[in-house]
Amino acid sequence: MTLALYIKLFIETILVFVLMDLLQKPFHKIEKRFLKVLFFLVKVILTLYLALALIAFDYTIIWKFEYPFAALYLVLMADIFKDIIVFILSLFKKDFDKKRKLVLGIVLTLIFTVYNIVNMETIVPGYHKITSDKLKNEYRLIFFADLHYGSSQSQRIVDKALDQIKELHPDYLLLGGDLTDENTTKQEMEYLYAKIGSLNIPTFYIYGNHDRQERAVRKYGALKYTEEELERAIKDNGIRILYENYEEVNDDLIILGREDPSHPDKRKAVRDLPKMPEGRYVVSLDHTPYQDEEIKELKADLQLSGHTHAGQFFPVLTIYRLLGLNVLGDYFIGDTHLYVSSGIAGWALPLRSEGHSGFEVFDLSPDA
Repeated sequence: MTLALYIKLFIETILVFVLMDLLQKPFHKIEKRFLKVLFFLVKVILTLYLALALIAFDYTIIWKFEYPFAALYLVLMADIFKDIIVFILSLFKKDFDKKRKLVLGIVLTLIFTVYNIVNMETIVPGYHKITSDKLKNEYRLIFFADLHYGSSQSQRIVDKALDQIKELHPDYLLLGGDLTDENTTKQEMEYLYAKIGSLNIPTFYIYGNHDRQERAVRKYGALKYTEEELERAIKDNGIRILYENYEEVNDDLIILGREDPSHPDKRKAVRDLPKMPEGRYVVSLDHTPYQDEEIKELKADLQLSGHTHAGQFFPVLTIYRLLGLNVLGDYFIGDTHLYVSSGIAGWALPLRSEGHSGFEVFDLSPDA
């Protein structure tokens, strides 16, 4: 995130805070507890809907005015926490006048905003050990998805994360899609894949639902790079695109790559995929983790997915889990161990209040 974007975000957050304070003044005079509770619940519902809109809903207006809507989310969340704190203190006969409530609201808004920024930029590796009687050798695989370079992570953070990955000496680097999105310029896209290529790690890539800039025309009126330019940048830097096919990287390990379900015309049925040699340990890369029936049919040993960003905005993760979605962590579906990563960044905005940014380190070894 550049300094200009920091300034833009803080200015818009301050403006939204002032506007929200003015709009709420008539409601501050409410005396009946029932109406106060009702007003509080309205703010909670609006915040939940806004959090989902920022990460999941297909609204063109959200894409075009991301920062004002993000600022509104930050202010509403801080305001809800302020109401809870004031209510708890009132139980202990601690009275808050208007000035103290205003100061508390400002402090909480600043804290919540800074937390979102720091949480997005703090990339935490996750370590996983897996054994299998199909494996004859030991492997270290590093997987990440959802970098969204050019919108939610800056070059400084990306360079630092990739340098950290190189120091972990993986045998293979697996890229799970959405490394770029509609906000990424051609120069940023080319820089990213040149940087990844310079790591000199055998690397495999699959497309996500944003890499090809499907929504760029709706947002900006034009693509910032073509699909052909994207493919050329990836391949020219020695990165292997797995497109409904697999690579037998050794006599005991296969890496399979799937097309994203957002392209049903390009995604094959499991029965139509190339037949893989039996007895190999199969790692399937599939950007979206929701296709349970396909996972059962494919019977890969390990599927690595992203897409969910662990919800990105509180409390979306809880909502996803209540809906029964495969949203974060380990799942066991049929014969397959599915791991859903929180993503190394998030969608569009350089803000994260849910989960953390990270990449995953998988150490595979033969079953003792």
